[in-house]
This record gives sequence, C-alpha cells and structure tokens, in this order.
Amino acid sequence: VKHNRLIQEMDHPTAGHIAVPGPAVLFSSFSPTGPTPPPLIGQHTVQVLRDTLSYSDDIIKELLESKTVAQ
Repeated sequence: VKHNRLIQEMDHPTAGHIAVPGPAVLFSSFSPTGPTPPPLIGQHTVQVLRDTLSYSDDIIKELLESKTVAQ
C-alpha cells in the first residue's frame, strides 16, 4: 500500500499532519498532484448562499447571526 502511494501524508490546517487515501489507480502518463485538505466547516458557506442560491447579503447575515449556518 505504501509502495504504491495509496496512503499519502499531508498537513491539515486544523488536524495537523495526517494520512489520507491516495489515488486508487496510477497510470504511467498521469502524475497525480499531492493531496489537498478538504474544506473546513463553513469555509464556502457565504459563497454558496450568494452565488449558487442567490441569497441577499441581508439574508446571509441573518442566517449567520442566528447560527442557522456556519462560517
């Protein structure tokens, strides 16, 4: 598993140094990039509410203040 790079190590902003699953299959013509950490809870909340759901800034502010959503 380690020889085939199925487990890779990375630094996570809150969890520190962790091991994560790497690519399950490797191809000779493809060089995978190193692992990147998953998004933090709430990291994209405002972006999704505004850009995807078309919520106004006032509604987003209310949702954040009422702790209905996290940021």
